Amino acid sequence: MGLVAFGAPGIDRYHLHERLQRELRSRGHAVAWLALDEAEATFFCHQGAACSPIAGERPDGALAPLDEIAQVEYARLGLAEGGRRHRRCRAASCKRLARWLPGLCRWFDRQRPDLVLLHQRRTAEQALVQFVARQCGTRVLWTGDGLLPHTQQCDERGLDGDALASHRAAIEFRDARAGPGLLQACLANLLARVEPSALSRAEVRQPVLGDRLRGAAAALLRGRPAAARTALIGWRQALAPEPQRRAPFTLPHRPFVAVLLQDRDDPRVRLDAPLAPAPGPLAAAARAAADALDPALGLAVVLPAAGLARSDRHTLAAVPRAMLLPACAAPEAAATALTTVTISHPLAAAALLSGTPVVHFGRALYGLPGVTQHARVDELAAALGRAVAADEPTLRERFLSWLFTQAHLWCSPTHPDHNGLCGLVQAIEARLGPRAGPRPPYRVGPAWPLAAEGRTG
Repeated sequence: MGLVAFGAPGIDRYHLHERLQRELRSRGHAVAWLALDEAEATFFCHQGAACSPIAGERPDGALAPLDEIAQVEYARLGLAEGGRRHRRCRAASCKRLARWLPGLCRWFDRQRPDLVLLHQRRTAEQALVQFVARQCGTRVLWTGDGLLPHTQQCDERGLDGDALASHRAAIEFRDARAGPGLLQACLANLLARVEPSALSRAEVRQPVLGDRLRGAAAALLRGRPAAARTALIGWRQALAPEPQRRAPFTLPHRPFVAVLLQDRDDPRVRLDAPLAPAPGPLAAAARAAADALDPALGLAVVLPAAGLARSDRHTLAAVPRAMLLPACAAPEAAATALTTVTISHPLAAAALLSGTPVVHFGRALYGLPGVTQHARVDELAAALGRAVAADEPTLRERFLSWLFTQAHLWCSPTHPDHNGLCGLVQAIEARLGPRAGPRPPYRVGPAWPLAAEGRTG
């Protein structure tokens, strides 16, 4: 069997990794938890995981293009290039990566893992692990939050704009098999907000106070207050998330254009659309484009989950005839709009599933010419017109069917069920070769309504 390494996983996704570890071990595989952050290593060790902390040592940057790898961190933090904070972050990031590099290379040379699983976090640390793994000939698999709730992306290159799926051409789907029943089930599952039959969670053990205090003090001495906070209370991220409450909302009663806003610090914005417009200018451009298309059109602006900064609220309030909707309204707004406009919001997939045209400004998994319209803000009016006039339902159906079968796993990253974990194990074992043995049974698609149809059919 094989050795699977979890590459610097986050504490917030401990439940997913812990359940996956059980499944892999039950099938004869070994699992190693690779931790670069001291606080995360302390947490995983207290949970009894086979954790391999990579301690910092004398910097050695000669083995990797650290400046290029560290650029991920500058973009993720939204730092303006050439500014003082950018220069300080560049120096600190390169030094930190150089200190990890020797130990990381030794670990790969000694352990020779068969596969490294990188989940969700598009940081410089994950980019460093990916670089070293590939240099050592180890396969890499990325997973992370999918376009639909309780799904995961699955790609060997990266997530969202970095994924291989976002760089495909329309001609590659000429022979793809369409699955209209699957797509209808996806939309029904999304709008019904069906929750998976989640597996039980292991008890989270709080690291002892002395270890947390020592970790926090060390982080403060290195000038990393965020890491100090993680050392003290980061273990709470592994607890079960609180149920989300839905705010009431009402959609416009006339045809409308939907705008799906995103948090400014969303990696899908900062890494995949660094030049994207702010919420106010985006909504204003959408209002002007809708007026150019038809002055009678309404405008529904779906707010980001974390809310808006005060300056953004002021500029958004100045947009005429704009109906503001809570973040939970994104599926319904996208699915029923005449056109959906966004930077790279994942729930623009709801629009595509219902046949609603999508115009976006950033790189995205669904960004396929002929299926969506990629545009700049200054050409939004023309892009809206093209999106409404140019509809290729066959290509869209083939592409979405491929996307939700080949590039997605039906495994919740926060509430995994048994079928989803079997799919994740399948994806891992497919990259381990024939020695992994027979694959566990896995059903593609949402449990409802597909499973219900199977029982009654």
